[in-house]
Amino acid sequence: MLLPRFNALCLQRCAMAFYAVASGRTTGVYASWAECEEQVKGFKNAKYKKFNTRQEAEQFVNGSKSYAPQDMAVPLGQKLPAPASWKDKVERIEKSKYTEAWPEEDDELVDDELNAAMNEVEGHPKPSNSGSSAGIHNRKRKGKGTDESRNKIPRHVSQVSEATGLKQVGAFQFEIDAEGFVIVYTDGSCIGNGRPGACAGYGVYFGKNHQLNAAKPVKGRVTNNVGEIQAAIHAIKTALDLGIKKLSISTDSQFLINSITLWVPNWKRRDWKLKSNQPVKNVVDFKELDELLHNNNIIVKWNYVEAHKGIEGNEMADKLARQGSALYKERNS
Repeated sequence: MLLPRFNALCLQRCAMAFYAVASGRTTGVYASWAECEEQVKGFKNAKYKKFNTRQEAEQFVNGSKSYAPQDMAVPLGQKLPAPASWKDKVERIEKSKYTEAWPEEDDELVDDELNAAMNEVEGHPKPSNSGSSAGIHNRKRKGKGTDESRNKIPRHVSQVSEATGLKQVGAFQFEIDAEGFVIVYTDGSCIGNGRPGACAGYGVYFGKNHQLNAAKPVKGRVTNNVGEIQAAIHAIKTALDLGIKKLSISTDSQFLINSITLWVPNWKRRDWKLKSNQPVKNVVDFKELDELLHNNNIIVKWNYVEAHKGIEGNEMADKLARQGSALYKERNS
């Protein structure tokens, strides 16, 4: 009666799998997908594959190399430098665009890519009640790309806030939408984003020749995203100072909207850490913005507008943000 046991052993062997990581945080052969996933998830240009035998997996990791480094003989007490053939691979790993810690903010990583990178780290949680649900209603998924994770990225439809009336608040007049929300456009700008000597600013636009339009240099980290966050902070503070109860913020940053409506609640529960247990960047600004959004004296709704499409409010906010970057350069040159 050895047959059942023999079949069980065969099934066990057939079910075994080896996961090879040739390019990831730590290369090697792993016995489970969970271990493999830790090395490749969120890693730019990760290279990995599943094999039925360890030998095949190790060959995949070692690539075309016909030797194993640990088998090379060296004099006792000396270290052999890495072969020249390793150089390109090491550079590719060290210069990855983003890792699990936080997507790097450089001039090549546009808002959509930054959004995708963070979505890989944080996943796709349910929308929170931060601010208003208006921005959430403006969401849809786009594209039919082969990357399944990118298809799940929260995307928003560009929608212009139509002014249906005017509202007098103290000495100032504001355009309002059909729901009575004061309309404001915000934007961030950074010249040389992510590079030494970068200059960043933000713009806040309430209307043509409005006295409260603002062009300011950023404080703290010098990146485009800091400008986006601080622009929203400035707009909300202005509204609170004037006693405005309802504010509609139009921004071209999907990353900002998703950070506030999807990811910030979980960051707070984890003491402002990502799902990967790495610290949240721009945490000072995010905390201030989150605190303002929970002020009972104002309701904020988020509206996405696509950049550089001739939308007057967005174009003017962009212009003001660039002026803010210029001011940063003047004050720090």
